[in-house]
Amino acid sequence: MSSKIFYFSSTGNSLYVSKEIENSLENCELISIPKALKEGKLEYEADVIGFVFPLHSFSLPILVREFISKIVIKNNPYIFAVQVTGGGHSDNSFAEINEFLKARNRINNHAEVKYISNYTRMGLNPTEERTIKAIEANEELLSNFIVSLKNREIKNKDFKKGFSNLMNKAWRELYKNKDKSFNVNDSCINCSICERICPTDNIKMVNERPTWNGKCVDCMACINACPKKAINLGKSTISKNRYRNPYIKIEELI
Repeated sequence: MSSKIFYFSSTGNSLYVSKEIENSLENCELISIPKALKEGKLEYEADVIGFVFPLHSFSLPILVREFISKIVIKNNPYIFAVQVTGGGHSDNSFAEINEFLKARNRINNHAEVKYISNYTRMGLNPTEERTIKAIEANEELLSNFIVSLKNREIKNKDFKKGFSNLMNKAWRELYKNKDKSFNVNDSCINCSICERICPTDNIKMVNERPTWNGKCVDCMACINACPKKAINLGKSTISKNRYRNPYIKIEELI
């Protein structure tokens, strides 16, 4: 019995959920979606296949959308999906996954884990204390879901896209150059963590400073990973705290 979990995680929440599931499944392999795309690895076979991702603007993150639209899944595995949200809810991502998988495959089981928003562009990040409380509040949900996976429970649902799916489309199309307001100050120590953590290789170090090159997917990995808070969005984030799941090391995200 083999299992593969494909995940996308810029600040660690989705990776944390993926690792919790991995620990309970037999012969399970975690696969980073950005790395799979960069390597062109798009054909897979396993008895169980899962997708774990954050909810971005009411639907799939840009790279997750690209990956699932291209993936080739052999045979007819048991498929599950878990979306990690900042407290909100949407079925749009699940509906899109089923559309991309088409008639041959579909989601057999799913879960929505609600933590606290860490979208630095739009608001304050949660403190570590609040983050831990949110993780603990979802432990029972996640444990029950893992049991249902081990039992291969089928929870097929006819997911419908809501109006908010149009907002996701606008977010993807109208903000193609999402990195225009990124800047770096003199606190930068040329550690290149931002370059290495970027899922699209959008950041390059030039004269010992990061530069952004128009391929941003708005994941906030670079701004949150910077150890010196040297990266900002204009001036709006200077006083904001940075975020990483307290149970995930930075090395696991690079």
